[in-house]
Amino acid sequence: MAKKERKIIDEEVNEYWDFSVIDGKTFAQVIEEMENCKAEYAGRDVYFSVDSYGYDGGKELKLRERRLETDKEFEKRIVEETKAKAKEKDAKATKEAKEFLEYQRLQKKFQGKSVF
Repeated sequence: MAKKERKIIDEEVNEYWDFSVIDGKTFAQVIEEMENCKAEYAGRDVYFSVDSYGYDGGKELKLRERRLETDKEFEKRIVEETKAKAKEKDAKATKEAKEFLEYQRLQKKFQGKSVF
């Protein structure tokens, strides 16, 4: 069995951001704001995401983060995947058993009968 690896989770950082970060500001002001942001999220893979919404072309600025799943998230995912595989295996076995019974029924019904 292959070794299970942690997945990268991409999620929204729960903090409100808007375009005032750059609106009407000089490069120096924006750089200063970004340096503060960089220091606040040091060591984390945080990035900006501009999302569109509505039909009028509205835009929303969001902070998102990519991170490896925690031990708890990893264990939960592995348990869920194991249950899903077992359920899938059981469903396949049940389906094959039903098909075999149908095959036997049809074989019995048409055995010895000539098609022509």
